[in-house]
Amino acid sequence: MRKLIIVLSVYTFVSISLLGQSLSYKPGGGIKLSNEAEQWSFRTLGYIQSTFTYHNQKENGAVDNSFFVRRARLDFIFDYLDKYQLFIELDGRGGRTELVLAQVDIEYIENHKIEVGKFITPFSPENLRSSRALSTVERYTGLNSMFLLPGLDTQYGIMFFGKFDKLGYYVSITNGNGKASDNLAENNNAKDLQFRLEYDLTNEFKFGGSFNLADELSQNIKLVDHTFESFNSAKINGRRNGYLGYAEFENEKFLLRGEAFLYQFNNDLSTEQQIENFFGGYGEIGYFISGNYSHGLQLIGRYETARYDNIHQSLNGPTVMNSFIFGPNIYLDGIFRLQINLIYEKADSPSLITGRFEGKEDDLQLLTMLQIKF
Repeated sequence: MRKLIIVLSVYTFVSISLLGQSLSYKPGGGIKLSNEAEQWSFRTLGYIQSTFTYHNQKENGAVDNSFFVRRARLDFIFDYLDKYQLFIELDGRGGRTELVLAQVDIEYIENHKIEVGKFITPFSPENLRSSRALSTVERYTGLNSMFLLPGLDTQYGIMFFGKFDKLGYYVSITNGNGKASDNLAENNNAKDLQFRLEYDLTNEFKFGGSFNLADELSQNIKLVDHTFESFNSAKINGRRNGYLGYAEFENEKFLLRGEAFLYQFNNDLSTEQQIENFFGGYGEIGYFISGNYSHGLQLIGRYETARYDNIHQSLNGPTVMNSFIFGPNIYLDGIFRLQINLIYEKADSPSLITGRFEGKEDDLQLLTMLQIKF
């Protein structure tokens, strides 16, 4: 990664010095190099998200508080003729540099594009929303359960997307077993199909729905908290059908949005197929007491749920987990964001999984994240 940064820095210096191109900077929007006619541009932007987590639950030898770097990402974007775009995102938070995204977008008809490479799948708007712009420290728990399969998240494949006036669409075909933190090769012949439609009723209100069709290898789907620790785990395999609905209203001060999905697993219930349905969703409300996303104070309240339905007798432990989140988001100077999430999570029965929540059915957490982006 260091060599890549050096090469790009030398390229930028030579381009400006010898070719007379322009260099500009937008706080939070990165550094942009382009020619005078704007036929092409090269942008680089990035962000670091540092977290502190506190758990009220101290039993079973679990660490009750910790510091962490959640993400340390660097993006490179090349645009040409408003028709072609190359986008690469790297994450350097771990012991190695991880390829999060590597996608090429080509506009084949005005407002209609094809995308190939490693990209975020379109099934969930919450998933498709950049981690730079989440209203809470983590995405909702039901979605995080799907990330861990891995099911949703970033995948290798091809996608068609575009817009007809107020109606937008997405159609993707992917391997279906990838994730942002790893670059997994295909491990089965089935492909993950996702379809999504979105309608802009007004400039402030939109709604839509999605469908997902995939085959699942034998895995476990978990009920997880916001630090990805499990309250329970259920075995699944075979064909899965996913359905999702969502709506969002947002103006300069007020935010109201939510989404909910249902996954159905078609195999007969057994010790290897312990649930028939998995449901997840959230609803949230936000209000700017002052300012906006560049410089302001916003309050966020959110309710989330994740649950198993139609359960085989071999599965014990909690089947429903509800979460309640409240806290402020502080934005400064277009590049700074501080999020403080007070979270109460409640399962419908004590956990039987060895770990932090063994014998427990609830937890109070404090999650904080400080983000600096350029």
